[in-house]
Order: sequence, then structure tokens, then C-alpha cells
Amino acid sequence: MKLVHVFLLLLCFYLSFCKATLTSDTSQEDLVEKKCLAKKYTHLSCNKVFCQPWQKCIDGTCVCKLPYQCPKNGTAVCATNGRSYPTYCQLKSWECLHPGTKFLNNGTCTAEGKFSVSLYGNTNSEGIVEVKLVDQDTKMFICGRSWSVMEANVACLDLGFQQGALDTKRRFNFPEDPYINSTECLHVHCRGLETSLAECTFTKRRTTGYQGLAGVACYTQNTDLSAYESFQCVNGKYISQTKACDGVNDCGDQSDELCCKGCQGDSFLCKSGVCIPSQYKCNGEVDCISGDDEVGCEGFAPTAEEETEILTADMNAERKRIKSLLPKLSCGVKNSAHIRRKRVVGGKPAHVGDFPWQVGIKEAEGITCGGIYIGGCWILTAAHCVRVSKTHRYQIWTSFVDWLRPNRGIKVEWVNRIIIHEKYNASTYQNDIALIEMKGYPTERDCELPKSIPACVPWSPYLFQPNDRCIVSGWGREKGNQKVFSLKWGEVNLISNCSKFYPNRFYEKEMECA
Repeated sequence: MKLVHVFLLLLCFYLSFCKATLTSDTSQEDLVEKKCLAKKYTHLSCNKVFCQPWQKCIDGTCVCKLPYQCPKNGTAVCATNGRSYPTYCQLKSWECLHPGTKFLNNGTCTAEGKFSVSLYGNTNSEGIVEVKLVDQDTKMFICGRSWSVMEANVACLDLGFQQGALDTKRRFNFPEDPYINSTECLHVHCRGLETSLAECTFTKRRTTGYQGLAGVACYTQNTDLSAYESFQCVNGKYISQTKACDGVNDCGDQSDELCCKGCQGDSFLCKSGVCIPSQYKCNGEVDCISGDDEVGCEGFAPTAEEETEILTADMNAERKRIKSLLPKLSCGVKNSAHIRRKRVVGGKPAHVGDFPWQVGIKEAEGITCGGIYIGGCWILTAAHCVRVSKTHRYQIWTSFVDWLRPNRGIKVEWVNRIIIHEKYNASTYQNDIALIEMKGYPTERDCELPKSIPACVPWSPYLFQPNDRCIVSGWGREKGNQKVFSLKWGEVNLISNCSKFYPNRFYEKEMECA
């Protein structure tokens, strides 16, 4: 059975998850999606990544929250401006608005507390990295064993080089110096998006001397780009093409990992086309916007880490804690107590509770269109289904499936107003979308729909991909143009481009095709 002229609810689920890796007949350049690159996505593009807890997503971009919008729970932190802030989130929000202020240390400020990064070498842009922690009297070198470009990018940013690091493998040949032969060094771990090395976690380990220390060459305007011109980052930095789509944020703005058809090395491919480090999979934090890095993690045990002396607070753990305090979406999942029924591909009758977000729009004597409850008093529907001039004639029927034989529990709401997309074109069906606000009751703050559950509204075009299988539901017409009186559902696969089927009606930027 084919359901046509129905407002479709796409509930996509993923049949399988596979990790695309680089093979011998695939070049690194083939892993990069050129069309996506033109959109210049970075770590601030919430179509591709989650915003930080001190940011919010507006029109596809992560922008600064105001400090009062952060969760109130947390411990005080000190900033480079000498002020203490109630929480890490509030400081990062302030820094987002005033980039000159950065994190200094966990806890309140003290007069003698200073943090510094410097390079031991012959120039100010390259050398062996040494730091002075807030509660330490002397500088110490950084261990080279686990030093990576993510830590190096943050260190160079701390030193004023906005495009981060050029190289972490360069050897530095300095004269013998007793100071450099220390048997202790600091191990540092960063996620790569910190704005100061002070935010990273420092631990103390022993080393065998100079060869085990971390060095860096920072990226400068005078850098010779001849060997690094294969891939241009959004921030203007050039890196080798071999470093794109490997799960490592070489660019510093993450733009080398956000437009990938596959991933190379020890990395994981999100179905949204983002490569993340493999250690982020099943780590208890959702990193892929589609959530696939935390799927199939039953029985997964994290790798035990060796014991070390921790010298600074783990601000990454604090970031995760703040993230856990943010409001959670509650949508798109029906009541778990509902009896599950085996589904077969095709137009099958739905039962009460199968699609608790589905509503019917009633005019006169029958249901004229379907709609989707998205929370509060709001219904999402197609613009061609409603007319503003008929607002007073529409009713919203919820929690029902058959309008010839109404079931118990149906709730009917009158319509308060209708908002048609301002660029809706009735001839081409472009921007064919509308919002309906239900009236509710004067004594209620929101519309009370006890048996309805809001559907999730996608915020990114990369949540759904071609060949994803989706469930559609609605009241439409069967073969032979026969009316459908009972709610029905079916399964469809998304298609990458429908232009050849609907040359004058398919708009890729705003439509999905199945």
C-alpha cells in the first residue's frame, strides 16, 4: 500500500553501523567530501557537532550563553583577570563573550598564583615545552611520550599563535645543559578545544632525560607551506592531506574532521560524516550528533589507566558534569510500557499508542490532514493543509487512530493561531511547513495532552542519511485514490537526491526524499 499526500513523520533508525577505513585503493583525498567543505564547518558548527555547555545553537552556529544561563551547581574557579567565578561554566561563558579572560585554576584566586607556558629553544615559536603551574615554584618540561598535536595546538594558542601547531615531531639539538636533564616531567592531556593549557589535566611522571620531552613548532605567518598545502583548514592553516579524516583535530578548529566519507587510522566515523578518536566510542558521552558512538556499548569496559600523581583538577570531567546538568530532550520515544507489536513493511493499521505524537487536523466532518505534536501547545504540519482564514474551523484530535470509530482517551483542542512559513510557495511546495498553536485552557500554562508525547525536531541536516530506514504514519489515500479512515504506517528508505523524480519540486537544502 502506498500512502500519498500525507504529512510524514520520519522516525529514522539505523540498520547497521560500519566504520569506513582507508584501504589501499582509496586515497586520503577521496575520504573528504568536497561539497561539505564548501560550507566551512568548524567546532562552532552545530549542524555537525554539539555546542559546549556554555554555548547554545542558533541557526547552525554555537554562540555564547550569558553566564546566568549556566547551571548553578559547581565549584569556584579563578581567571587570568584575577577574578573568581562561581562555576567553570560561568567563566567559560564570560570568556566566550570576552576572549581576553581565560581559565587559570580551579578554586579561588590567590595573589601569587600564576600559570605560564614557554618554549626552551632558540626562537619564540619552536622549542621544548615547559610550564609553570599555579601552585608550583619552578617550571617543568612536558613529557613527550603521549604528546600529540591536540596538546600542541593548545600550547601554541596559549603562546599567541592563533592557528596552533605546525609540527610536534621536530628534533631540537641544543647544547648540553644540566637544567634540561631533569628526570621528572609533566604529562598533559587535552581534548584539543581548550583555549589555555591550564584547562588541560597535568600529572607527574619520570622520564629518562632530554629525548623524552615534548617539543613543538608553532604555526606562524612565515611558515613554509610547500609541504602542507594539501588541505586548507577553515582558519587558514594548511596541513598535509594525509592528516584529514583521521580523528585528530590537526587544524585546531576541527575543520579537517567534519566533512568525511570515511576515516583512516584509529578513528570512528559518525554517520553525520565526522571522524572522532576511537577512544571516544562507548565512553559514556555522546560525541556524534546522531548518537552512534554510544550504540552497542553493552559490556564495554573502559581501559584502566596507570596510576600517576594528579597535579591539577580534571576540567574535562567538570565539562562533562556541567553537560549532564543541562536540560534533557524528552521526545520521540513512546511509553516503554506499551506492548510492542512486530512490524512488517507495508501500509499496516496503527494501534493506539504506536505514534503518540501523531495528531489529526479536523475540519467540518472529517480529518483533512495529519500533524505532529512537538511540545507545549504546538503542532507541526504542512502549509498546504491549512488556511489562516479558517483558523476558527480547525480542531486538533490527539490520541486517536480511527475517526470513524473513535477510541477512548481522545482529546480535542481548538486552534488559537496558524503560522505559515513566510516563503511558502503553493505552486512548487517549497517551504511547505506550518505551525499550529492550540488554545488549551485558560487555567493551564501549557496544553495538557496526557497521552501525547512530542516528536523530536531535527536541528541538523546530517542526522538523517541516504538509505536510513524511516517509519511514516498518517491518514492519506490508498491505491486507487481510496480514502484512509484509520491511521496507518509504513517503512521507507531515504534517497540521496530526488531531482530526477521531481525536477521542479525537490529542494535539497530543506527536504528529505524517500
